[in-house]
Amino acid sequence: PITAIYLTPLRALNRDIERRLRKLSKCFGLNVAVRHGDTPVAVRKKIAQNPPHILITTPESLSYIVVNEKLRRYLHNLEYVIIDEFRDLLESKRGLMLLTILYLMELYLNKTLVKIALTATLQEDAKACELLLSESSYPVMVLRDPSLKKLDVKVVVPACRTEMCKEMQKIIPDKGLAARLEKAVNTALSERYVLLFTNTRSLAESLCTLLESLLESLNLKNIKVSVHHGSLSRSHRERVEKEFRERELNVLVSTSSLELGIDIGHVEYVIQYMSPRQALRLIQRVGRSRHRLGDISRGMIIVPGNPLHILEALVLANKARKGALEREVVIPKPTDVLAFTIALYTLLNPNGVPTSKLYEDLKKYALYSELTLEEFNDVLNYLAYARIIKIEKDIIMPTRKTKLYVYKTSMIPTTREVYVVDITSGDKVGVLDEEYVVVNLSENDVIVLAGKPWRIVSYDGKEAKLYVEPAHAVIGEVIIPHWEGENIPVEYSVAQEVARSIKYIKERRELPSELKEILDLEEEIDIYKSVIELGDIELAYVDYVDELKLIIVNIYGGSKVNSLMRDLIKFVLKIKYPYVKFSAYSTPYAIYIQIVDLGTINLATKDIVDLVYDVTRSLYNYSNRAFIERVARNSSLYLWRVYQVAQRFGAISPETTNVSKRMLEAFMDTIIGKEALKEVLLKDYDISSFTELAKHIHEGKVKVVFRSYNKLADHHVTLLEYIGTPFTKELTKLDVRSFLGKLLDRQVTILCLRCGYYRKDRVKEILKLGKFVCPSCGYATLTLVKGDASREPEVVKKLKRGAKLLPDEKKLYEDLVERAILLYRHGDKAVMALSTLGVSTREAVRIINSVLSGSDLVSELYEREKRFFKIKKYLEGGRNH
Repeated sequence: PITAIYLTPLRALNRDIERRLRKLSKCFGLNVAVRHGDTPVAVRKKIAQNPPHILITTPESLSYIVVNEKLRRYLHNLEYVIIDEFRDLLESKRGLMLLTILYLMELYLNKTLVKIALTATLQEDAKACELLLSESSYPVMVLRDPSLKKLDVKVVVPACRTEMCKEMQKIIPDKGLAARLEKAVNTALSERYVLLFTNTRSLAESLCTLLESLLESLNLKNIKVSVHHGSLSRSHRERVEKEFRERELNVLVSTSSLELGIDIGHVEYVIQYMSPRQALRLIQRVGRSRHRLGDISRGMIIVPGNPLHILEALVLANKARKGALEREVVIPKPTDVLAFTIALYTLLNPNGVPTSKLYEDLKKYALYSELTLEEFNDVLNYLAYARIIKIEKDIIMPTRKTKLYVYKTSMIPTTREVYVVDITSGDKVGVLDEEYVVVNLSENDVIVLAGKPWRIVSYDGKEAKLYVEPAHAVIGEVIIPHWEGENIPVEYSVAQEVARSIKYIKERRELPSELKEILDLEEEIDIYKSVIELGDIELAYVDYVDELKLIIVNIYGGSKVNSLMRDLIKFVLKIKYPYVKFSAYSTPYAIYIQIVDLGTINLATKDIVDLVYDVTRSLYNYSNRAFIERVARNSSLYLWRVYQVAQRFGAISPETTNVSKRMLEAFMDTIIGKEALKEVLLKDYDISSFTELAKHIHEGKVKVVFRSYNKLADHHVTLLEYIGTPFTKELTKLDVRSFLGKLLDRQVTILCLRCGYYRKDRVKEILKLGKFVCPSCGYATLTLVKGDASREPEVVKKLKRGAKLLPDEKKLYEDLVERAILLYRHGDKAVMALSTLGVSTREAVRIINSVLSGSDLVSELYEREKRFFKIKKYLEGGRNH
């Protein structure tokens, strides 16, 4: 048993491979089983007792198999290892962990395994071969199918002209969104079986919900829709995979969870909703349609009428047709992977491994060929300090913690989900990963969730809740999000091609012919007019919009180059003007710096604008490696990477709650900080492309021009629309209806201080009493209690019995009397004030006095409750907040 192990990166792909291999293996009398995170305990026990000939698993489950004493003895039978979707694993730490484990397994088994790596796309053949090789002299063969898979891909900009679209607008007021969803519905009607890909889970969820509502309202109940992504339960994922395969579903909305290798032969068409951001992803996704030998894969990219969205999608579709894909980025000598695999290797060799022998062996493997002895010792010292291993006389041995560390540590960092709560309504508006919140967000920052801007009020780490309020713009304000999570990066070459296309359009007033033939422009757009004021391949603009105190650097560096530029500008500004508060954001085509507070009256906005302009013109002066490392260590990206690396080292447990910025900063000067810095420089930045762009500016190939504006111009709107965030030029006021609805629906208790009568009810029902006298005894002795009201009735009963009150009970009773007086004198106003979170009796008196002087009651109460959420995390566990 276990002659072959078949490894895939996705559980969905595992299930698919198992289904197909079972059919084939029966012909040869071979057994097949799958073991991964979704496998039930009973099935795992069965596999351990009676292992199959072919075991299908994931990289994470392989490490468990290696340290499982029952299964490990069967590994001596192992001859073949098949790695599916090799490219996907090559670029990830989990893939590098897998390859390192396989190398160490060969040392342990004292044999060379036959390794077969499968992938539809690969650029760095030589690097891939190196990482598959052990120290043996076995040859490596690269077998590449010479026939490029044919793609029929269109970029579509839908228009809302039909009766169906007008019907949809009754449900979805956004005309552009209605047009895009109508295109999806019509495609489902004509093609019958459609995969619809999005780039984020939240968008997948919302599109699925919208499509279900639309199909029901249009009476198209024969079209069935569902959603698939990695956060959904195993049972849901397996059910929708089965339903789609058996043609019970017509449209399956998915993220990357279904883009690799899944064979659902009857998919006729693929829709990519918004730009896929990478040609590689487009090929993988559209390749799911007509997944048959010799057939043409068909699909479309649906984008809005923004020229940057359109051009990016066209460039990516054209690259995908030509097979010009992004190159793989492999992180060299990853120390977090090394720490994990050394610990695992000691479990295979419980009698000990000589440090010198292990270092020599690792140096023979391509991934660690440049590992220095100092770096190797740093890893050992960390593991020994954490008591994961022990070193005696230069022999590495496992400890009691080793197996637990291997079982609990994953190369895929887990994170606690933080619920984002709208304090005006109490509704949950979204979910963010904890490290995003801890590292990147502060009070008053603006984030965008579900297409709406929200201003942060407070973060409660214990409850894992981020309290927000709708971010309403002041006159002429544009809302730029502070953080939107980890986006799929748009490469430098793609951004440069977009810039080249803009230059072409400016000169010829039309699209390049190879892009024009794949564009289906249903909406009427004058592309020339929309790009004439934008920068291009030879021109970068630094624009200042005075009304907004906003600097926009329109430069085509792609996601990673512009991330580096953004962080570099921030760093230089902080050094020169440490007291100035500003926000910064970047896209593949622009960097946004908004001046929030100058911090001193001696500084003019012009000084900051001039500095940004000078930095942009002289980027070449900042392109040395040492300076860029300083920039990286001061970026929010760095602490985010520290959080992930610390988990891979086992320094932060997945169960850890209340992760703080200070905790992460403590890792900065350790081996964890060094590995995190390496990830920022290689994964988040593109230093070589940044240097190339800086050189082009230095040599005059790209001219940097400064422009000043009083208000937003149309081309600024084009750049801002790419972010996909709302902005407004009109004054808007706080919509208090949501807050008022929540307040009126809140449960409170009225209690009679004379007879003990009490009643729990919603505020809106209490207000119907009119006169606040006790329904039981008729006296004006009613008081109001927030919270569970378990203690207050007991105090009243005790007083009625004539018993002496304790000091704290006496204090509570006195407060209840003050509330009763307020209730009798001010009625509805007092009920609402005393029902508001964070409002004490004294605070209620101040609010009522303010209202009597002309203030708006609901606005006053909203501001008090908002303040409560800001200080709530510091309060002791009192009930009646």
